[in-house]
Amino acid sequence: MSDKENLFPHPVKTFPIGVEYYRGGSPRTDVWEKDFKRIKESGFTIIRSASYWNWMEPAPGKYEMEDYDLFLDLAHKNGLSVWLDIMLATHGACPEWLIKKYPDMNTVNHLGQKIMPHAHPAYPQGGVIHCYDHPAWKKHGGSLLRHVINRYKNHPALHVWGLWDGIALPSMWSGQGDQSPCYCDNSIAKYFDWLKSKFTLSEYNTRTLRKYQDWDHVDVPRSNNNVLEMLLYRQFHYENLAEQLKWMINETRKLDTIHETRTHGSQPRPWDEICAQYADSWGMSMASNNLLTSNDPYKLAERAFVFDWARCLGKNGRWWNEEIYSGMSNGGVTWKKQTDPKELITLLWMTLAHGASGAMFWQYRPDYVSFESPGYNLISLDGHPTERFKAVSNAISQIDSLSEHLPLSIPKAEVALVNHQFSHELFSYNDEGDRFLGDLRGTYRTLWEYGIPVDIVTPKMDWSDYKLVIMPNLALMTDEAANRICATLKQNVSTSLVAEGNFGLYADNGLSSYNPPEHFSEQFGVRISDFSRITDEEIDRENHFLQTKYGDIQLTSSFGYAVLEPKGKTKIIAHYKENPIAIQTEDNRFTWYSTTFSEAFEDVGSKDLLLGIVNENKIHIPLEVTGDKLISLVRKSERGGYLVFLFNIEGTKATTVIKPNWEYNDIEDKLGNANLNKPNSTSISIEIEPWDLNVLYFK
Repeated sequence: MSDKENLFPHPVKTFPIGVEYYRGGSPRTDVWEKDFKRIKESGFTIIRSASYWNWMEPAPGKYEMEDYDLFLDLAHKNGLSVWLDIMLATHGACPEWLIKKYPDMNTVNHLGQKIMPHAHPAYPQGGVIHCYDHPAWKKHGGSLLRHVINRYKNHPALHVWGLWDGIALPSMWSGQGDQSPCYCDNSIAKYFDWLKSKFTLSEYNTRTLRKYQDWDHVDVPRSNNNVLEMLLYRQFHYENLAEQLKWMINETRKLDTIHETRTHGSQPRPWDEICAQYADSWGMSMASNNLLTSNDPYKLAERAFVFDWARCLGKNGRWWNEEIYSGMSNGGVTWKKQTDPKELITLLWMTLAHGASGAMFWQYRPDYVSFESPGYNLISLDGHPTERFKAVSNAISQIDSLSEHLPLSIPKAEVALVNHQFSHELFSYNDEGDRFLGDLRGTYRTLWEYGIPVDIVTPKMDWSDYKLVIMPNLALMTDEAANRICATLKQNVSTSLVAEGNFGLYADNGLSSYNPPEHFSEQFGVRISDFSRITDEEIDRENHFLQTKYGDIQLTSSFGYAVLEPKGKTKIIAHYKENPIAIQTEDNRFTWYSTTFSEAFEDVGSKDLLLGIVNENKIHIPLEVTGDKLISLVRKSERGGYLVFLFNIEGTKATTVIKPNWEYNDIEDKLGNANLNKPNSTSISIEIEPWDLNVLYFK
């Protein structure tokens, strides 16, 4: 038996499912034994603890961790594996004695004000106020990290090291609404060292349109309107953040080369990609409430988009959905709508179908110490199961029955959707970060709804194997993005690029382009002659249409557009009134719509535009669906053949005909709840109950 097998005496499922349980004193230890037994009996295999630094080390070098000793021992006794978060950053405060000892350790906002002690429902015993750039962070935090690793690395229950929960700049968790980077003396000093390593003073002046005569005259930018300088200041902070994560992982690896290291984000942030490359896996968490039960259940696509983003970032595609919220905060003295059991199991199954390595629920018991109680709980305040818990336990049993088909593999898509994080950064300076994400999600949603597989990519990745690459709002034309576009067009003559919205209006340093689209005006034969916007009032007063090669498409919400002027053999392919708003090159390999596919359509990608583009580029749709709408996801089984996940996310029964576009010999109903008419040579009739799913195996 290998050392690794010795470390894992409890069999670890191919798709493990766990639950968060303990944070600094809550829940109390006398309920643990009973809870752990029920957790195991209900099919969960992992139990997670999100620790607090000030709870683990109440005095310098005094580690009070007897509760964690008990936690791991009881987990092992009950056949559970442990996911242990070590909270040196983001959630939870550093010890109070550390701030008293180093009064210059506080994070400082852009106004020069120290971030003072505060709390939040997620960290009631104190939020982050310390800057990671202070030497004491690595000195004392590193000591705690090494102590915890050494203390538990050989414990038979240990399974995962959580090394950064919600990785972000310290100011992001300040509780004071300030999202600026830190401006403490340590951060500023590190920034200038970084700046001088990249630029001479003359080069810095050229890039930022300054005339500094001495480095001592240079200051840090304190407003997002200092666009040229702020792009550099935030780039430093993101690279610095990644280096700090890398340090934590390296310190862990010096002592433990066996157990998985992970970190996580939420919806896409501009620093995700640079950080995700270091950990063994990437994770994500997002609110799970009022999705199916809303008037627009297809906004569930926003979660699926983040699932695919996490898969894009994870090392070798490895990612976790590590916080499926079992309820909805805030609770406390008033109560909010709880997550419907059907929503929980739909998110769990979609997590599996989108290629996750496993799933975690947040959380088992209510967090008794804060106003997240009663909130995110699977179990009621008195420790008895809720309907949510029963539904999840049943779903775990169903997923376990698919074990011979796991792990699933996701076939490479023919369509790629580009998330350009530097452009996201630039949009956020004008308070349009949500607009940037909204346009990404809107395009993704329509492709997802109509069963068109899509991969999320970035300019760091190879695009040449895709038939169609869609680039929403690639506004900041970095050298990396420009080189990727050129390389893609050169490497594969069958790849088409489609830009939507803001494309190349800004140069690499953040200046507005003198000849937009930057780098490509001459190559693609197009110039921008003007800009405008149609307001909601105008939309309400009269009908507005885009005239396109796919027909006239009615616009339903406010939208902005650029007026495009083709040059040479480039042709106009769409108008708004008399204004050209889309062009295509003579070889049809580059297309640009100067409005996005979703902004003018209430943030949902235009079906007419997107399906027209998909059909024009001969994109293969693996499963044809006619009749009532279903979400279909086709995955390769470990046994060979395909597992098809069919989700009815509407509140009425779906009666649908599906037609697989591949050869098969037989079909198995894997959940035993399908109402199938046996297939003829081409199609299968199927019924699915409201908010339910079927899984079919085609072999």
